[in-house]
Amino acid sequence: MYKIGELSRLCRLPVKTLRYYADEGLLLPDMIDRFTGYRYYSASKLADCNRIVALKELGFSLDEIRRHMGADEREDVLMLIEAKQAELTRVIERTDAQLRRLDTLKRTITEGENKMYDVVIRNSDSIRVAYVRKIFASREDAYAELELIRSSLPANIVGRRNLIVNHETEWRECNFDFAVCVEITAKLPQRCGYFERTITLQGDIASLVCRDDELEAARTDMTKQLYELPAQIVGAFYEFYHEDGTVELKVPIVRLSRSENTDAKDEFYGEFLNDAEAVGMWELLDIVPSREQFSFHNRKFGDIDNVLLRKLYFLPQGEGYWFINGWTKGFIYTKNKYKSAYEIESVNGETLMFVHLKECGYYTRGGRPSVYVYHRCDSKEYKKSDIRIYDDVDYPFISDECVLGKWSAYDCIRMDTENNYDPSEKQYGKELFFTSAEFHPDGNAKVTYGGKEYDRTWTKGLLLHKNEKKAEAYDIREINGREYLFIEWKSGDYVFGGRVIGCYVFVRG
Repeated sequence: MYKIGELSRLCRLPVKTLRYYADEGLLLPDMIDRFTGYRYYSASKLADCNRIVALKELGFSLDEIRRHMGADEREDVLMLIEAKQAELTRVIERTDAQLRRLDTLKRTITEGENKMYDVVIRNSDSIRVAYVRKIFASREDAYAELELIRSSLPANIVGRRNLIVNHETEWRECNFDFAVCVEITAKLPQRCGYFERTITLQGDIASLVCRDDELEAARTDMTKQLYELPAQIVGAFYEFYHEDGTVELKVPIVRLSRSENTDAKDEFYGEFLNDAEAVGMWELLDIVPSREQFSFHNRKFGDIDNVLLRKLYFLPQGEGYWFINGWTKGFIYTKNKYKSAYEIESVNGETLMFVHLKECGYYTRGGRPSVYVYHRCDSKEYKKSDIRIYDDVDYPFISDECVLGKWSAYDCIRMDTENNYDPSEKQYGKELFFTSAEFHPDGNAKVTYGGKEYDRTWTKGLLLHKNEKKAEAYDIREINGREYLFIEWKSGDYVFGGRVIGCYVFVRG
């Protein structure tokens, strides 16, 4: 599965645009991790996304894209492309680049072939370089910096290769976090203005060779091949430039198993060791595959607002809450039974925490944890009651005859699929936690979950849990002649994370 951020980079679309396409029903995620908020897309959705991107860049409207993607016959696809060609020739401001892209797309469809790059897995690589890392407005600026380094160093110590270390994790149009490097064969002169560094790629390194004008296509193809291998990309992309325009593209990877090992859990940390520096509230800055890719001046993860652990609390004496089952010095222990290491450091005058969070997805298939980077907000000694969300539950009772009676649990779905829900395709394949909900005319209600019955109250549009101070919205909808009751599921994801991830679907009876 691709994360939404990875899909954003590969398809050259902002994360917000991908969410918009999901709302429009063009590109729905295959899975949303309830703990992290990650959206995951299958390889087939990557192909759909690439098609949407290509057609959108060529000027197709969303309605035209729907028809294009729904076309079954090659002739229908070609008719759509040819119609757009005619339109482009009539519009002066449309660029020649778009026409060339359209011709390329047409040839791809008619010939049925794309260029494939040979990806090989090697062990390690090492290069000694003069090194500068900063934010470059464009690739051209990075290339110019390479030439400046070469021209300012003594010719007798300059090697044959240039290197760009691309620390970006999502596709972007400008402001790149690059390290530009020139190979050297001896020590740098003093006060030359550049750092001297030996860059060593260790472990499994995926590599391919392409021309410099094929770099973006090669990187996209490489990423797709690694996903299908399957493998996890665990660091920056290294672009080695040779004098004749040949580029070696390399990236560190970890090979993955095709199935998840959900039985492999960590032992609980045992005796609590205090860490006074950790106590308090921390706010998420970024999520990166490797520590080296973090930069204060260039955040990598584009979907921070949809991450459940946007705020991380360390309660006194290692007390846990919600997703955090507890902590001890150097580690947090999560509800999924994993022990994740953390380090606290001062960077640019600010206190940061780097959490190597083990989560569903890559880690359960033998991959590495993602690095969650937090900055300190305060050092308060919070209690669980201080950090949870409390809804207003003091509503006057307003009757709603449509909801009266008993409803039986039918399905549990993601909130972002509610408007397009198809009862014939159940989303939850396991036994449902909720069993039933019953609404009485006097404003009282009963819900059954976990094999037990609980008292609730209700008013029009809301199921109320006054003790827990939760107000869960409900909605009744008729689908194919049958009524379905949708009730928000405000679990700990909402109470402590601020987001309603899913809802339960009920039917009468």
